[in-house]
Amino acid sequence: MSGRRITLAITSDLHNVPLIGQAIQRLCSLVPLSDLESHQIALCVVEAVNNAIVHAYGREAEHEVEVIFGHYSDRLIIQICDAGRTMDPKCLAPQAASPLDFDPECLERIPERGLGLAIIRSTMDEVTYTTSHGKNILTLTKLLTSRQSREAPLRE
Repeated sequence: MSGRRITLAITSDLHNVPLIGQAIQRLCSLVPLSDLESHQIALCVVEAVNNAIVHAYGREAEHEVEVIFGHYSDRLIIQICDAGRTMDPKCLAPQAASPLDFDPECLERIPERGLGLAIIRSTMDEVTYTTSHGKNILTLTKLLTSRQSREAPLRE
C-alpha cells in the first residue's frame, strides 16, 4: 500500500496540542473529506494526544508525542506515539453501553471520564493500540469511500 506520510512531533505540554489539531485539520482538508469529517478526525487526534500527555506522561513536560499522518488511496492512518506508561488494553474494548449514550437533561448522569476514547471509537473505522520496544502506538484508521478516493489525490 503506497501513500504519503508526514510526521509531526510536539513536547508533552498541553499548550502544544492545538498545534497538532490545526495541522491535522489542515492535512485532512487536503484529502477528499467533508469539513465535518476533517473536524471529527482532528478532534480524535487531539483527544489521543491529550491522553498521551495526561495519562502516559502524567503531564510531565519535555517528553515527545509523535503523530504520523498517512494518506493512502483508500484510507487515512494516523498514529499517535509516545514512550510513556502503557494504556490498559481494556480501555479500547467494546463496552456494553457507550459513555456517549446519556440523557443531556439529567446533569448528574453526564459522564466525566471516558468520552475521548468513546468519541475516537465512534468516529474512526478502526482503532488499535500496540506497545513495542518501549513505544506506545495508537493507530486510528478512517476508510475513504470509493467516491472520496476517486475525487482527488492529496493535493500538493
